[in-house]
Amino acid sequence: MNGSSGPGSEATRMRSDCAAALAVTDMLAMGAVRDGLLVYAGPALARTLGIAGDASPRALSEFVAEGDRDRVARVLASRSAISVAFRGVRADGSLFEAHLSASPADLPGGFAMAIALHDASRGEAEPRQLSYAAIHDPGSGLPNRRFYLDRTEQAVIAAGRSGRRVGAMALEIAALDDAAGALIAQERYLKEACARLQACLRETDTIARLDENLLGVLLPRLGAREHAAAAAARMAASVAAPFEVEGQRLRVELRFGIAAYPDDAPTPEGLVARAEAALRYSGPGRGKPIAFATPHALVTPAPPARVQWSPRYEVGIEVIDGQHRQLLELINRLGDDLSAGRDFDQLVESLKALVRYTEHHFATEERLMDEVGAGAERHRAEHRRLEESLARLTLPLDAEGMSQGSRFLQDWLFRHIDEVDRPFAAFLRGHGIS
Repeated sequence: MNGSSGPGSEATRMRSDCAAALAVTDMLAMGAVRDGLLVYAGPALARTLGIAGDASPRALSEFVAEGDRDRVARVLASRSAISVAFRGVRADGSLFEAHLSASPADLPGGFAMAIALHDASRGEAEPRQLSYAAIHDPGSGLPNRRFYLDRTEQAVIAAGRSGRRVGAMALEIAALDDAAGALIAQERYLKEACARLQACLRETDTIARLDENLLGVLLPRLGAREHAAAAAARMAASVAAPFEVEGQRLRVELRFGIAAYPDDAPTPEGLVARAEAALRYSGPGRGKPIAFATPHALVTPAPPARVQWSPRYEVGIEVIDGQHRQLLELINRLGDDLSAGRDFDQLVESLKALVRYTEHHFATEERLMDEVGAGAERHRAEHRRLEESLARLTLPLDAEGMSQGSRFLQDWLFRHIDEVDRPFAAFLRGHGIS
């Protein structure tokens, strides 16, 4: 019998076919890390990260969102078998929910870590639907502040690698007559206005509704600050013609605040806040429709509007709902103190109370995880990310940081309830906790 057709040859072919299947599937995204460098990426891992399979070694930290880098570096440095959830960054700057497992290996050439990476955001239809509802304004269908902040973070990560600028505009629509003032917030009007504004922008730019009459415009590839001003001028001209709404002609004008990364702010949250702060220095009363943020003239962005607790925020676990309600009250209280111009010591006390209660809430949720034996790495990672982001925003302590922090916490709370706590609560109820 010819050896090429025997049982041994068939087994070899089967092993070869299976190896080929592993190479083309995204089920096992495997690689190796040495001294913090991704020295080998298998075909599936290369596709997940958006790099060439034969690419030169790159720092693994390049593929980890900034807020998670220290934590991932620490666990890899432990030189022990680990499992960690974090926010991943592909080569094109897009973000994904990642789960990394690693095992140490002493090789002839030195110590290395064998890794397997799982993209936890793939194939999850229900979370993606939840996420869409959470990041779009329900009335107008426009992207909301949460979506805008996420896009800004992606743009800043990509810009940090390429050395280019990112521009952020805060754009307010102001009425020029009583009729416009009565109808300006109508969703139909907003859609028409945004269609005119979008026509002035590039496909890569993002326009979102941040508040009732406040829009945000993200320019992820900004050459110079003057280019942002030119885009603002085009948008202002696009709304010069009156709008026809319910048989009435509405005349409006736009005011702009503009900030650039990294010139005016080193973080995505700071960039958005600086643009909104600059907006306060524009307008007819100040003789200019466009105002730039400057590193030397720090101004305090307005705190978020007070939000009342509603049953729609409940997740069905009594202790968690009670703590979410108290968190919202503390966020509202800090915003009230900022709006009322309370003295600095009182602001600090309000902020400290909020941070302490946030830590207490996280400890409660993580205790519940332990009680039911849930690892919930993604959930714990979300807690750590919030703590790190809040520290960046509020330290050193000043009114600008507190205002940014209160708005950030309010946005985070509702996103966390929808995307993380609601499925976690369903899991707890399945284990008899209510």
